[in-house]
Amino acid sequence: MKKTIYLIIFLVIPILSFAGILKGVVKDNKGEPLPFATVFIQGTTTGTAANAEGEYLLNLQPGTYKVTAQYMGFEPSAFNVTITGNETIIHDYKLKEQSLNMKEVVVKANGEDPAYAIIRKAIKRRKFHLDQVKSFQSDIYLKGLLGTRKTPKRLLGQKIEKEDLGVDSTGKGILYLCEEEATYYSKGSKERTIIKAVRESGNPNGLGLSKMPPVVTFYENNVNVFQGVNPRGFISPISENALLYYRYKYEGEFRENGYVIDKIKVSPKRQYEPLFEGYIYIVEEDWAIYSLDLFATQKANLELLDTIRIEQLHLPLKKDTWVIKNQVLYPVIKIFGFDISGYFVTIYNKQDVNGNIPDSLFDDKINSSYVADANKKDTSYWTQNRPVPLNDAERKDYTDKDSMRLKYEDPKYLDSMRKKRNKFDAMSLVMGGYNFSTKGYKHRFSTNSLLDGLINYNTVEGINVSPKIWWTHNIDTSNYLNGKLAARYGFSNTHFNAMGRFSYTKRDRKWIGRHWSIGVEGGKYIYQFNAQSSVTPLYNTYTTLVLGENHMKLYERWSGAVLYSQSLGNGFSYSFKADYQQRVPVENTTGFTWAKESGFTDNTPAPLKGLTWVAHDAAIVSLGIAYRPGYTYTQYPDYKVANRSSMPLFRLQYQKGIAGIANSIADFDKWRVSIEDDMNLKLMGSISYKIAAGGFLNDKYVGLPDMMHLADNQLLLAAPYLNSFQLATYYKYSNTEKIYGELHVEYYMKGLLTNKIPLLRQARWYLVTGTNTFYANTNNYYVEAFTGIDNLGYKALRFLRVDFVYSWNSLNQQAYGFRIGIDPTAAIGISNRDKGDEW
Repeated sequence: MKKTIYLIIFLVIPILSFAGILKGVVKDNKGEPLPFATVFIQGTTTGTAANAEGEYLLNLQPGTYKVTAQYMGFEPSAFNVTITGNETIIHDYKLKEQSLNMKEVVVKANGEDPAYAIIRKAIKRRKFHLDQVKSFQSDIYLKGLLGTRKTPKRLLGQKIEKEDLGVDSTGKGILYLCEEEATYYSKGSKERTIIKAVRESGNPNGLGLSKMPPVVTFYENNVNVFQGVNPRGFISPISENALLYYRYKYEGEFRENGYVIDKIKVSPKRQYEPLFEGYIYIVEEDWAIYSLDLFATQKANLELLDTIRIEQLHLPLKKDTWVIKNQVLYPVIKIFGFDISGYFVTIYNKQDVNGNIPDSLFDDKINSSYVADANKKDTSYWTQNRPVPLNDAERKDYTDKDSMRLKYEDPKYLDSMRKKRNKFDAMSLVMGGYNFSTKGYKHRFSTNSLLDGLINYNTVEGINVSPKIWWTHNIDTSNYLNGKLAARYGFSNTHFNAMGRFSYTKRDRKWIGRHWSIGVEGGKYIYQFNAQSSVTPLYNTYTTLVLGENHMKLYERWSGAVLYSQSLGNGFSYSFKADYQQRVPVENTTGFTWAKESGFTDNTPAPLKGLTWVAHDAAIVSLGIAYRPGYTYTQYPDYKVANRSSMPLFRLQYQKGIAGIANSIADFDKWRVSIEDDMNLKLMGSISYKIAAGGFLNDKYVGLPDMMHLADNQLLLAAPYLNSFQLATYYKYSNTEKIYGELHVEYYMKGLLTNKIPLLRQARWYLVTGTNTFYANTNNYYVEAFTGIDNLGYKALRFLRVDFVYSWNSLNQQAYGFRIGIDPTAAIGISNRDKGDEW
């Protein structure tokens, strides 16, 4: 019996190992190649796509097949082929332009186009096709390429070395090339992508895209092509309310494999709405999408991209069930002098709808994972398994980038670049600070700059010089030593202050984002009473010297503290600090200003004048906890990374002043809880909010720095949104209330109304409105309402926002003013290394 089994295995394995190849070029009848044409086995969903030059390659097991080549706008062409072994058969397809027949319909005067009747039937069946897919599984091959047709000589003043980018002397070439093989699973709202192989040109350790370009389903009312491409998403041409947004024109019909397919031209009724234009093909009787060729431009509220084009082809899997076969995305972006275009072609094979996918596949909350050797496959693997042939430019890019990599990975080259970056540049003292690294980047040092508070002026210290140095030592890839040293000398009060911090950080190599840190800090420095004040040293220097207004209120403090923080890498983090402080009041020592009239006030904030403020000691323990539930993960070959969830962020902060420790007289218990979130309302824009409550459980002795201070602001420059009050008078609402509440809400319309206003819609400016509210009781509250315009700027440089703010309070006092905001996440923004750090 065993011998019989062995004999069968011996005979069968060689047969199964034979695989023939059918290859060639798909052209039109004029001999022009048809890029990304679909080539598939008739009667199945198995097939491939041609490359950008129309070249295709299809691996076939022994047997007889009817292989069809298909391209939108052309008649399919079939070829019968018999594979007997591992031979290679060459066949070029020539496709004729699709001849369309017109329906015999009677169109009355002022009657609607026949396309509308077809679209209504497709809309009626939209939800059926959407809901019929309870689960979906497919093998996926992706090839992504981005190239530039134009390269600037300089970028933000820095010379661009074209060789480093991999482009030629004319500025043309491939910037990014990647291939991936994966299996995709979805069940309900759960997804899982298992990436089996990935290759990035020039990067042997490249990981490509952890999530493939999504299967963009136009059965959804709101279509998301790429994350962040359109803040409101796009309206599908067959969405529930599509007839309110689109015009349709019937182009004709054709028959294919027993199906009648209608070609319909789609165009927006109005510009500056999130709409597509192009063509959509509908299968009659099933009223399903057969294929589509749609595009959108910046007149459709595109952000960052100039245009995006999407092509899809669907094939019948079984009766009344159509599945996606191929999808091609064509992004185009023109930014900073670059003219970048490319494609992401995705091929789907072995599709299975409503098959048995075990729930255990989703139990570990990993939505993307890589097999251990996914990025270690050699060239022979890709030669044998790549379904879309490389063209000459792609082959050359792989070869050239491998040669370039050897150069850039050479230790001598890396060290020469380190030395080049270490060269001192006087402008670094003005912007950004000076950076220095030792050999192998074992030690890194950086300093602050003039824009980051190197030299300031205030009425307490006069001119003060405040250099800061940051230091990092890499013990290995997961262990770090960090240091910070700040010195400060005031020429008017002749005080010298210095503060230092030393910490050790341990990072989990296998779980990025999972780490803990322990450290100590100590010294003497100068601080604001309100640690979250919007008054920066640079702005206070301007208002003091130019306007004669000294907004910054200061005190000196000796302190020594132990700090500990930890992030579990799953949305949960916490921090702890035990601090002993000796607080010393300081007074104004200079009244110098360039302003004609001085409005200087005492260093103690005017609203707090009646409160006790004397030198005293304070022992303080602080605890902070933050948690955002719903995290998922990407499991790379060597480590795991958390993916931020769309759930709200919860925070708890508690601070206790402990009397009786040494000379400490601080005695209070302060708490605060908050919840914050960003909610995407799709076509309606988005809402961001932060709701907080806090107060004092005990207020036996609360020093001025320990009071609850609003994040107040009287500067023209807006304070951080969703955390601040834009017009609140400094220290006017500082308190020790038993309980208070805060509400910050911003509604971003993302073009919802401005796309109706000619000037605003062409400028792509967005309206934003909301409120900042503080409430303790009927005798102590403060409210702001604001309306503004966001997304101000030019092309990609959209980082400005202007608000008109109106406020009122419990004393029936009213105020109004304008605030200018800068988006720190934009291409240009203002950053501050000391953000969240008192010194």
